[in-house]
Amino acid sequence: MSAKTPMTPEERAELIQRLQDDLEDFVAEQSKKAREKKLDEEPDDRTIDEIAEELKNHPAFMTDVDWSKPLSPEMEGLMALKYESENPVARANSYREEGNELFKKKDYRVAIDNYTEGIKSKSPDREQNAVLYTNRAAAQYHLGNYRTSFNDCIFARKFKPDHMKAIVRGALCCDKMNKHADTIRWCEAGLMVDGTNKELTQLKSKAKTAKQLQERDERKQALKEKKEEEAMAQLLEVIKARGVSVASIPRTAETAHLSQTMLTDLDPVHPSGAHVFQDKDGCLHWPVLFLYPEYGQTDFIQDFHENSTFLDHIQHMFGPGTEPAAWDEAHKYTPDSIQYNTLLEALRHKKYHVYKGTPSFMLMVKDSDFQQKFLKQYKIAT
Repeated sequence: MSAKTPMTPEERAELIQRLQDDLEDFVAEQSKKAREKKLDEEPDDRTIDEIAEELKNHPAFMTDVDWSKPLSPEMEGLMALKYESENPVARANSYREEGNELFKKKDYRVAIDNYTEGIKSKSPDREQNAVLYTNRAAAQYHLGNYRTSFNDCIFARKFKPDHMKAIVRGALCCDKMNKHADTIRWCEAGLMVDGTNKELTQLKSKAKTAKQLQERDERKQALKEKKEEEAMAQLLEVIKARGVSVASIPRTAETAHLSQTMLTDLDPVHPSGAHVFQDKDGCLHWPVLFLYPEYGQTDFIQDFHENSTFLDHIQHMFGPGTEPAAWDEAHKYTPDSIQYNTLLEALRHKKYHVYKGTPSFMLMVKDSDFQQKFLKQYKIAT
């Protein structure tokens, strides 16, 4: 609920009189309807409960408000009267009470607005501020905003370090965020205040077990990464021994902690996850990308043996007896004009670099108009 502009004494008096007059008119209208009921009209079959419900719709009797709809001028006035107290303690308390009612109804977002307005009232009462922050933390917690809730618990404890509800809520937030060490710390703080608190005792025990499992998993992951790095280093030595150049990730402040091995960019980019590997005979197998710039098309080969020629794969895609690609309507792509180098011979070219662990090659029809234009536009390494 947002804060309203304070009313002048004259406006307040006028509103009070208006509400009193409106209430008298409302009661008078109900009495008149009862007296003037004609015989030919259908009888009023409303029950006492239905009449009471109608009365509840008047601002003077309303106990529930639909905050998703605009408030009537009368209700705006009542809210202003309620929250425009010059006493910050009273004003904060009004917002707290309203927030609590909304919290009970699980209207957590509007409850948060009320607690926030209470906090903004700048009450000098430290415990009252601790309660407001703790209540707002509870509402945020129920919305799943655990980080925000935890921050409010911290503020609450700044006003009242031994505020148990703030400590318990903070511990619960840490647990939800899987911050097991912090959970234990907050539980221990609470148990210093109340050593018999069962909720904190159980939560601490749970966090200790989870922390041990987390540390075990971290050790396993560290060992796995070490083995992967060692395997990567061995693979890179094999690749370099063949005279193949692999591009590296630039060394920056973010990557300064990585070894040169981990900076070498062999991570695959294709969704298949295919990557270079060495078989039992010591031969390398690469994922390879063919690009057809004339048509904006590509082909991906997951396993291209380094000693295989390009013809070995081109035959499967454009050789005799194969269905032409849908985009090659003129059937221009044939194996006839392909240079039959092996993959390793191509990778050893002095100006060739492997990026993202995936060698890529452009395929164009020899002596075609597109190839001639392409060669004029780009400087081709030779």
